[in-house]
Amino acid sequence: MNPFYLIILSVIGFAVSFYIYYSKKHDKHLYCVIGHDCDIVVHSKYGKTFGIENTIPGMFYFLIIFFYGFFIVLNRNIFKESIIYYFIVGISLASVLFSIYLVFVQAFVLKKWCDYCVISTIVSLLILIILIF
Repeated sequence: MNPFYLIILSVIGFAVSFYIYYSKKHDKHLYCVIGHDCDIVVHSKYGKTFGIENTIPGMFYFLIIFFYGFFIVLNRNIFKESIIYYFIVGISLASVLFSIYLVFVQAFVLKKWCDYCVISTIVSLLILIILIF
């Protein structure tokens, strides 16, 4: 596992989540790269889970991954065979599964796409792959 990849991906994931959060909070239009209407997706009822914006736990998740990678850079053996490693893999798996659920919602329920949401899903999947292999 290369912790630098975790750091880079977590920064990307945090930036994407923060952009969505900031845009929603300040009522700004989300500009999707490919021309989809991201606003419809992020302002739908699926933009919140249990009353909490999906971006908030997303940002928290990416911060956890960032600090995990950062501490591994400082001391490569700090979390080796540790319960912390299994916790990180567990929350990464949960992040991927929830992201895949949201991709299915976009594809089959809303029939609209949010480029940033898809990027976040890809980043979460890559983080899980890096952690496992």
